[in-house]
This record gives sequence, structure tokens and C-alpha cells, in this order.
Amino acid sequence: MIKNIIFDVGKVLVSYEPDAYMESLGFSPKEKAAVNRAMFQSRLWVQADEGIMEPEAFLEGYVANAPEYEAAIRRAYRTLGGTVELLPYAVEWLKDLKSRGYRLYILSNYGKYLYEQTKDKMEFLPLMDGVLFSHTCRLIKPNPEIYFYLLRKYGLEAPECVFLDDREENVAGARQCGIHGIRFFDYESGRQALEELLA
Repeated sequence: MIKNIIFDVGKVLVSYEPDAYMESLGFSPKEKAAVNRAMFQSRLWVQADEGIMEPEAFLEGYVANAPEYEAAIRRAYRTLGGTVELLPYAVEWLKDLKSRGYRLYILSNYGKYLYEQTKDKMEFLPLMDGVLFSHTCRLIKPNPEIYFYLLRKYGLEAPECVFLDDREENVAGARQCGIHGIRFFDYESGRQALEELLA
């Protein structure tokens, strides 16, 4: 019996659109490609999720990846929270699940600096029974240890949990730990798959 529903954040409860964000800043296609390589698609971005350095150190690392685009990288980093917006269905969906007696949790790969810039957009956080962002424990999905960390932290039994994430490897990681998993593509199909499991 499912008692606990665990959500990823990016592309599940909030949007994450680096390209659209950079376009809003007026970046040229060349600048956009360079900043993507230097920052959003770099190994350092994953390490930021792991929380192994302070945000300023990551910024200098991104700049070092493409020094000729330093101005664009610094500009993009300064208002990084512009990559994220609350998805319109998120709060009502969670309120409905909460009203039906389910306990709700967050398990998300998320860097400290991005979190600080976007936490106020996450209007669903007060609804959660527990929250684990990767930078706080220095573990990231799909490492099995982060799922076990969440289970231990909140005293959860894996078979009583379901996890929704947009990335198949992260869902597979949850399943390897005994947690039910749902690959999230969009709200309608994700909600339907969850309801089928809860039934």
C-alpha cells in the first residue's frame, strides 16, 4: 500500500528552461551554445548539485570553461533563477494528494545557488512532509545512497513509497532500492499513472 509520494522538482513541479532563459537575456545563438557548454551542460553543473564547493567557486569554474564568454556567463549566473518557474498544476495537485492522506516528499538534484534563487517560487514546499535537495547531503540521483538517505531521514519503508522523476535513470535508481517508480513526461500522463498505482 502506497503511503508516501516522493517528487522530483525540475520538470515535474517546476519548469527548467535554460535556453528560453538565455533567449530572454538577448543572447545570440553563439553565446547560448557557449554558455550551455560552459555551464548548464558541464560536469561542474552536476558537481554543483552535489554541493561540493561554494557557489562562487562554481561560477569561476564556468568562466574558466569559456573565458572568451565571461561576460555572458556571469550575466546568466547572476539571475540563474530565471531558468525555473512554478508549473501551474503543481500546488493544487499536491493539495489534493495531501487532503487524501498521502505524505509528500521532495527528492531532487539541485544546486545550492539555484535553490537560493528559486526557493520562493516553490510554493509547494510548505505542503511537504520532508524535503531532500542533493546539495544538502552531497549525494545525487541515481546513486542508491541518496534514496536510502531519504528513507532513513524520514523513517520511510521503501515498498510504501512511489517516486516520480522525469529521468529514467533516476526512476530506475529508486526501483533498485525497492521504491515504486513512475517516469514523468507530463502532468496528465503522470497523474494518471500515479492514480493507477494508488488504486
